[in-house]
This record gives sequence, C-alpha cells and structure tokens, in this order.
Amino acid sequence: MTPRIKAHLWTLPRWFAAPFFGSAVVLGALLAGGMSLNSWLGVVAGLLVMAGGHSFNSLLDYAWTGLDKGSAEERSAEKDYCAGQSLLAAGVVTAREVALNALVWYVLAAIPLVYLATHVGWGVLVIGLLGMLVTFWYARAKFNWTHELALGVGCGPIAVLLGMYATDACPHWRAGILAGAPFAIMLSFGGLALDEWPDAEANLKKGVKSVAYKVWESGVPLEWYLTSWFLFMFIVQGLLIAIGILAPLTALSFLAWPFLVGTLVVLRKDFRRMARMVVVFGASYVMLITIGQYLGRFYR
Repeated sequence: MTPRIKAHLWTLPRWFAAPFFGSAVVLGALLAGGMSLNSWLGVVAGLLVMAGGHSFNSLLDYAWTGLDKGSAEERSAEKDYCAGQSLLAAGVVTAREVALNALVWYVLAAIPLVYLATHVGWGVLVIGLLGMLVTFWYARAKFNWTHELALGVGCGPIAVLLGMYATDACPHWRAGILAGAPFAIMLSFGGLALDEWPDAEANLKKGVKSVAYKVWESGVPLEWYLTSWFLFMFIVQGLLIAIGILAPLTALSFLAWPFLVGTLVVLRKDFRRMARMVVVFGASYVMLITIGQYLGRFYR
C-alpha cells in the first residue's frame, strides 16, 4: 500500500477512534429499544461521519487555522495513533485531495442517513448533519475556549442521539444527552489534554485558547489532571446508573479504572507508549459500558 493510499484509507479518517464513536452510537440504539438493521445502519453512518470529520480536521488545521503549517517544531506533533497532522505539511497529500477525501466520507454517510430519514424519521438526518458540522466548530474552538466542549458534544451526545434516532423516530432524547457524558469526558475533557500535550509548546505560540493546552502551560501535572477527569467520569456514570438511565451492569466498565491509573503512574517515564495504552484502556472503558447496557436487558 502506497503512502498516499494509506493516508486516504487509514490515516486521515483516524479509525483508531472508531471504538469510542461506534460504542456511543450502539449505546444510543440500545437506549432507544435495542439493535435492529436500522440501528446498525446508524452505526455505519456515525463512523463515516467520524471519518469525514477527522479528515476535515486535518485540512482545517492546515489551511484554515494554520496550526499544522511550518516546520516540524512549529506544528502539531505526530502521534503513534494519529498522524494526520503531518500529511499535508510533508506533501504526502494535497489540500485538494484531503478536501475530496473528507467530502467522500460525508457523502457515503449521507446514504444511510437519507435511507433512515425516510424509513424511521427525519431526526436522524438532522443529528447526522450536526455531527458533520461539529468538526468546523472544533477547528475554531481551539481559539475560543470551547475546544473540549466541541469534541465532547460530537463524540458524546450527538453520537448517542444518532443511534437513538436511527432506531426510534421519537426516542427519549434527554436520556441520550446525559448518557453521552461519560464518552465526552473520556475522549474530550480528559483525553484532549493527553493528545495535545506534545503540541502545546508549538500551538500556544499560535494563539490557542484551550484548557487542554493550559494544562501544559501552567505546569499542572498531566497525570493529576487526567486522573481528576477520569474519577469524575466514573462518578457521573454512577449517577446515571442510580437514576436509571444506564443499566447497573454498565459498571463492568469500572474494570478499566485500575489499568488507567496504572498507566498514568508511569506516563512521564515512557510517554508515547503509555499514551497508546491510555487510548486502548479508554476504548475498553466505553466498549464495556455498551456491553453492560446490552447485558442489562437480560439481567435486571
């Protein structure tokens, strides 16, 4: 596989994040009544929206905000799990190619979304379009203090609502918004600080205004910051179980807690390797929530 083909099929869509977004969509479907063929079409649509959003993010950070322009020291760092930032700067792909790549993912996503809109309800199409637009908010959010909020909305409530509206035309959408909170905290409010840590020095010089970057600038220990958010995430999940939105068996996800803490203990010693492990255990956490919600339908 040539570097350009790999870039278009793997690197730009950033499929490493599929467990986070896919699990949220499946959870939404389970909350709306259970998995059906339409629900799985919603999952496919959600993953395609995610792919297009990631591809657009690479383009916008390069051509719109300029965060990824300049020498290697002046742009976002390349991560083992996400290297889309360097493709344009390195000349592997052109801006026009990335724009086309992103549009193709969005067009592909529109196919199941339109089908679901005509067979289930038009709400799913509205949610899908909102998911597509979040990536443009996210690109500018790095400069107006809504960085975490933008990603959190996309990977949490919107993803859960997509699964709900793909399954039922009139779901309990308030429950879906609340159920998306643990996903948003894991991937956004906690995860962004980890993801942006290697980028902070370069991007702060370009005027970013984000809590994720301020963690680095203020000298706040990254391990303490992440642990605080992850602890809050488990508390929120416990409350969602207590009020009956999530099934008690979603507490299976608590199994990820010791692994997350253990990884954070040695994060500074081997940052790149441990960052990968945080992504793995974070994905395990959200997947276990969804598995627990499914099993909770049979064990009450």
